[in-house]
Amino acid sequence: MSKVALITGGASGLGLATSRAFAKDGWTVAIADLNVTSGEQVAKELGGTFYKTNVTDWDSLSDTFARVWKEYERLDFVFANAGIVEKVDIYKHEESDARGLPPKLDTTVMDINLTSVINTSYLAIHFFRKNTTPGGALVITASSGGLYPVPFLPMYGAAKHGCVGFTRSIANTMSKEGIRVNCICPGAVRTGLLAQHEWDRLPQATFVPIEKVVKAVQMLVNDDSLNGKAVELIKDQWKFRDPPEFEDEAMKEVMSVDSKAFDTQRH
Repeated sequence: MSKVALITGGASGLGLATSRAFAKDGWTVAIADLNVTSGEQVAKELGGTFYKTNVTDWDSLSDTFARVWKEYERLDFVFANAGIVEKVDIYKHEESDARGLPPKLDTTVMDINLTSVINTSYLAIHFFRKNTTPGGALVITASSGGLYPVPFLPMYGAAKHGCVGFTRSIANTMSKEGIRVNCICPGAVRTGLLAQHEWDRLPQATFVPIEKVVKAVQMLVNDDSLNGKAVELIKDQWKFRDPPEFEDEAMKEVMSVDSKAFDTQRH
């Protein structure tokens, strides 16, 4: 039986390009997306399966994983890729009620770009452990905005910094179970994430070809030696970005405490 990939946001943009690339390589692709029309079309095109999924809803997301497992009884690669940009301006503080308070801030970008990524990863790990030979590859879509400040999209940047930090935090622990965790940090990639006129305002010469990002994902999945990596992509180039160096041995010691030290505080 062919290897099985589950890709969130797999019906458009980077998720779609990645779905096509893995299907071409002989993988069975399970596409998780909210867009039923596109998702079903892509699944038919690739000979895969489509699962309508709201990644911010635990029941919807977990049901997709359960259905994929029931269908194939294996899961080799999960691409935690679904994402959006914020549609609100956090810098605007207009008064909206008698108390002089602003409107409630829409934090959907955090729900999709970080919380759902963590939930997707949590479920991926669960099912990777169920494989006949436990293990699998998890790739998270972060962003160059997870490595640098993003003044024009601060909540997006915060979420993507979280993705990079989460990747680096769990990778070593999960590698002991044959599970590799990596993330991609591309610069601007012209997809449906922004409107075309918004893309046009960005420096065009710096854009990353989407096929370069897909190749980075393939590299992270296919190279068993890669774990805990953050791959930065700009134009047609890429590089591994290491975490910051520890300033002293004391900080290294405290940040390297084994998670078992906290077992009595968790369930």
